[in-house]
Amino acid sequence: MTKTQRAKQESYARINDTITNNAAIATNVIGLEEEVDDLEATILKIINASTTQITEPVGLTNSETKKLLMADTVVKYILRAKVKAKRLGLLTIANQLDETHTFYVKGAKIEIISKAKAARNVLNDNKTVLVIITPANITEIDGVISDYESVKDEPVEAKIITKAAGTDILPPLFKSADASVVNILDLVESYVGKSQPVFTNEIKLDAILRISGERHTSVDFHILREDDGTPLLNSEVKDRTTLKIYKPGGDYLTVIPSHRPGSSSFEITCPGFQSVTFGAQLSRGVINNFTIRLKMNP
Repeated sequence: MTKTQRAKQESYARINDTITNNAAIATNVIGLEEEVDDLEATILKIINASTTQITEPVGLTNSETKKLLMADTVVKYILRAKVKAKRLGLLTIANQLDETHTFYVKGAKIEIISKAKAARNVLNDNKTVLVIITPANITEIDGVISDYESVKDEPVEAKIITKAAGTDILPPLFKSADASVVNILDLVESYVGKSQPVFTNEIKLDAILRISGERHTSVDFHILREDDGTPLLNSEVKDRTTLKIYKPGGDYLTVIPSHRPGSSSFEITCPGFQSVTFGAQLSRGVINNFTIRLKMNP
């Protein structure tokens, strides 16, 4: 079972627990019981299937080993450089170095090398002002990049053995479970989204995958009237980079579930109120919370 599949299985269990612990609220959601029954049945099938499916990695090739060493080395130095850049107020440099280990191991081999070299150049070009990055560090990075370049074209082998007619039996089960989760979220939002915002929000959070080693950047906006602090349910948040528009949910929050970290700009509007252009520095791997109060039009 992959990390994503394990994270999904854990999210299904959280959803089940939340519904069980809030039975009095859940009874008001028509059709929820059938969807939960389907989800539970699929979970049992996943558990049974995972015991019959054996994954056997053949082992890391020289190419894979050197790729991981390259990523480990680059990330080691960009982490300390990013912290120093933030301390010095050099946010442009900090943003250029704000990438995870996954960024340097996922993708085409040429692309991975290009990413590593780009990070190396940022470190080298700014080593004087950052102080903590030395010429020896740059030499070390150059060495691991060169080592990976020399073996990058070696094949990487992996093998999956199953005991179910030679096929991977898990993906269809997760597809079915995901469909049940979508139905559960839709029903909860429809029936009790506004009357039970805490329960609704908890179910939404339960459905978010929590994968070890991976972090996600999201944004929550609370759009309120300036005079009395009540939520503005007709408000809209426009991401000025992607031009996507987001609206409040049943919990009165306007949520952007995934966003690139760094400097961003948003336009906040609501009929009858003065619009606001809001600039924000989004931190990686956390929920960035903002409260915006709009004045009524004169």
